[in-house]
Amino acid sequence: MEGPGSDFVGLPMDALIGAPLDAACKAQFGLGNAMIQFVEQISYDKDKKTRVLDFTINRPVVDKQTGESKGLHPVKVTPPLLGLVPVPALLIEDVTVDFEMEVKSATKDTSSTEATVKAEASGGFWGQKYSISGSVTTKAEHTRSTDKSAKYTVHVEAKQQPMPEGMAKLLQAMASAVEPYPVGGG
Repeated sequence: MEGPGSDFVGLPMDALIGAPLDAACKAQFGLGNAMIQFVEQISYDKDKKTRVLDFTINRPVVDKQTGESKGLHPVKVTPPLLGLVPVPALLIEDVTVDFEMEVKSATKDTSSTEATVKAEASGGFWGQKYSISGSVTTKAEHTRSTDKSAKYTVHVEAKQQPMPEGMAKLLQAMASAVEPYPVGGG
């Protein structure tokens, strides 16, 4: 009889573990291509000119010495559209391949043997009769069963990457544009 470890011989471990890793690599490649396509579609129009968002912010103007309001000063802002939207920069951060195989060696094999032996004897002497009888029964039963099960789990986790530095700087510049603009004085 083979040992329980013999059930692992011949398992295609390269396929069981390698295939999910290969799939994760292909998925990562697809995520990268999706990001490139997104950037190209958002960044440029059909003439390959940079897409921008044109707008004007009226910035308050104050006198440096007195702090007195001097009205509003229009500031034209033309940020590139790409810097205003989150770019899908997904990446597969963690891939876990769990392979579990449980072998329970319990083959069900039932056999039963039963035997009966009977014996009788009778006779007589001096006017007496006698009779003897007997039987012997034996029974044997053997049971063995086998149960094998396997569990295969793949865990993939993808996360959004942080905001691009250009977008963070643009948001900071837009926030500072609404602060009063000091003029005059000496």
